[in-house]
This record gives sequence, C-alpha cells and structure tokens, in this order.
Amino acid sequence: MASMFTILCGYFTLGNALLILLFLLLLHNQFVLYEFRRMPPGPRFTTLPVLGNVLSLDLRAEKATEAFKSLRKKYGRVFSLKIGSYKVVMASTPEAIREMLVTKSTDYAGRRQAYSLHEGSLGGKDIVFGNYGPAWKFHRKLFTTALRQYLSNNPLIENLVSTKAEKIVQFMEKQNEEPFDPSNCLRNAVSDVICGITFEEGFDTTNPYLNKLLKLNVDLVGDVANCQLVNFLDFFPLAKYLSLNAYNRFFQTVFAMYDIIRLFPKERKEKFDPDEPVKDLISGLLSAKHKADCKGDQQRLALLSDDHFVCSIEDMFGAGHETTSTTLKWAIAFLVNYREYQEDTQKQLDEVLGERSPSLNDRPNLPLVQAAIVETLRVGNTAPLAVPHLTITDTTLCGYFIPKDTIVIPDTESVHLDPACWESPTVFNPYRHIDEHGKAIANQENFYPFWSRTSRLCRRVTR
Repeated sequence: MASMFTILCGYFTLGNALLILLFLLLLHNQFVLYEFRRMPPGPRFTTLPVLGNVLSLDLRAEKATEAFKSLRKKYGRVFSLKIGSYKVVMASTPEAIREMLVTKSTDYAGRRQAYSLHEGSLGGKDIVFGNYGPAWKFHRKLFTTALRQYLSNNPLIENLVSTKAEKIVQFMEKQNEEPFDPSNCLRNAVSDVICGITFEEGFDTTNPYLNKLLKLNVDLVGDVANCQLVNFLDFFPLAKYLSLNAYNRFFQTVFAMYDIIRLFPKERKEKFDPDEPVKDLISGLLSAKHKADCKGDQQRLALLSDDHFVCSIEDMFGAGHETTSTTLKWAIAFLVNYREYQEDTQKQLDEVLGERSPSLNDRPNLPLVQAAIVETLRVGNTAPLAVPHLTITDTTLCGYFIPKDTIVIPDTESVHLDPACWESPTVFNPYRHIDEHGKAIANQENFYPFWSRTSRLCRRVTR
C-alpha cells in the first residue's frame, strides 16, 4: 500500500496538476457550449466554474445597464451569458421585449426565487416577485378587484389627488423663486395618495407609523449600492450561507417595514364590517377573507394569511411610491431645462382649465400634458431594467431557443434611448408623442416604462 501511495505521489507533480486543471476547464467549456446550444450569442470561452461570465461584465459601472454595455456591443442587442448558477438572456430590442412581455408573456411569467426575493417576500407571497401559479393568479385577481372597486369612484380619486397637487403648488409658491429641492414635498404627496388608496381616507404621512414606513421604504430603495450587491449575490446560491452585511442591511429594513404594516390589518379586523362596501385595498382583502371563511374554503383562507396581506400592501408602496415621486422630479427637471415645452404645456392648461383644477375627463383635451409625461418616462428611465422574468417552459425569443428556467432581463432603457427607435433619443421632446391632428399618440411603440406586474395592473384598472 505504501509503495502504491508513493507511486501516485510521484505522478502528482505541478505539471500534471496543471494538465488535470486544463482538462477540467476544457470539459467545463464543452458543457457550457452544450448548455447554451441554439441560444442567443454570448461569451462562451470565458465562462468560469461558479463565477460564470462575471469577469466579462464591467463591474465598475454605476448602473446595471452599463455593466452589460461591452457585451451588447460585441454580441448584439439580444445575447446570453451565465452569471453564477443561472443562464441569463438580455433583451434590448423592441421586438424582443414585445415578444417576451406581450405576445409570449405566459412563457416568461416566472420569477427567479432567489434568496433575498424569497425571504424578503415571506416565502414568495407577493405579486411582484411571486412565482407564476394558482396562488399568484388568485392574488393578482384579488388585488385588481380591490383596486378597481376603489378607483371606480372617480370623484374620490380626483379629490384625493387634487388636494395633494394643490399642496405641492402652494409649497412651490412659498419658495419665492429661490432654489429649492422638491423631493420631500413630492414624495409626501405621492405617499398620501397611496396611503388613502391602501388604508382609508384620512391616513397619510402625518400618521407616525406610516411616516416611519415610508422612510424605511425610501432608505431601502435609496441604498442603490446595497440593493445592487444583494441582487448580484443572489446569482450565487451559496452566498446565503455566508454572514454578509449586504443581506443583513436588506432584511433588517424589509422586516422592519413588515412589522409596521402588520399593525394596520390587525387594527382594521377589529372594526371590519363585511356589509360595508370596499373602501380601500385592506377592506378588499378583508372582504375576500370573510367570504372564504363563510364558505369554509380552507384553500383560499391559506392564501389569505396575514403574510399575504403584508406583501400585497408593500407591493402598493414598492411599485408606486419612490418610482412615482422620482418620475415627477424628472418631469420638473426636464421642464425647467426645456422652457419652451414648459410654456407650451402651461398655455394648454390655461386654455382648457382656466382657474379650475384638472379632472380625469380633461385628459383627451390635454394631449401635450400626456405627451410630457410619456416623454419623461422615456428619457428619465426611472427603472432602466424591468423586473427580471423567468421562463416557465421551453420557448423562443427572436428565433433563438430559450430553455425553461432561464432568466430574461428586458433592457427597456436601451430601447428608449436607441437612435433606431427614436430621433435624437437623449433629447426631451414631448411633441414626438403628438400626431398630425394634435392628439396624443396612444399605445406608443418602443415604449415600455417601468414594466412590472403591479404597475401594469394599476394602469389597467385606472383606464
């Protein structure tokens, strides 16, 4: 035995070790080529075990879209790569994005159940990041129904929004044309509207618990570096077993928000009257739970747990709070820097409204206002990359094979700023969204602003 061990040790030289390593790398490379067969082009020979093509990304880029820029230049606007343990496809053309989000949306309806998303949604119980299936479809329908019942009352919504808009105008008038930062004012106004829709009329940022909740939400979204790091670590499943500050900071904020949110359904349960009409999102959720309880539907009751309520409420804030206030800031910035459009927009408002506040019925008569909003979303790109999707079946994209469980990321910013799609794409010009008859162009092509499940649902129920 000793002599055999000695012989084996004699063969284990540095040169032989390097040969074995080279053989394993070649074997791994062959596996990668087979794994990505018929898929969109991308880096194959630089794919490393565990890391994938991480070293092919620009890790110094401040924005996620910039990290993929060199690969997009080399392999085209639809390419594939491996990040950690996942196959990833970047979709950066209008045709690819429309195919995955519209024509084949069911094939791409899944969500990657990564560690931070799964734990941060209490086991995938939310709408934005929950995986496609019966539970998700049930909550989407419940969410939409509750919002539609509330938003169908146009006078109520108009009064709520108009009141907050007037406060913003009053705040700006008090600045006496001195420089100021509108961030907090805009954020509070948007938050008050969301609070009214979610909780009930009278609940706004003056409530200390809601104010703390909104500050935590701002802290979470505002810590871009930590969010990007957490998202990056999620591509490596073993990272969850490490004690990492990035995960700790992320979960600490998320669970602190959930602790506050739990107080509101608990309080409303005590005075809930099932015979009263739905007044807000919480009463809609409680009404659905009451009906399931009366029918003894245990399966539905399991899907109406407190954790599901918490996640649905947080979806309202996560999808609309920071994104909407940021879009408003972009709108102000663009109109300040392009005064000719500011003057044209104000002139149209004066002609249509006079001294009164606008209503939803005025939208057809305010095409330039609508166009300015669309152009703000296009150039500002509040969410440069849409929420990553996961294929739930083998499918295709622009003729390429996309296997099941592939992450597909819609690069909407690339489309919004593509010279082939828009003339002078980086220039703010609302008139590009006005037709020859002076009407706002509906269903604008090559336009995919902040595309997520919740925001898409909200747009549907307000039409």
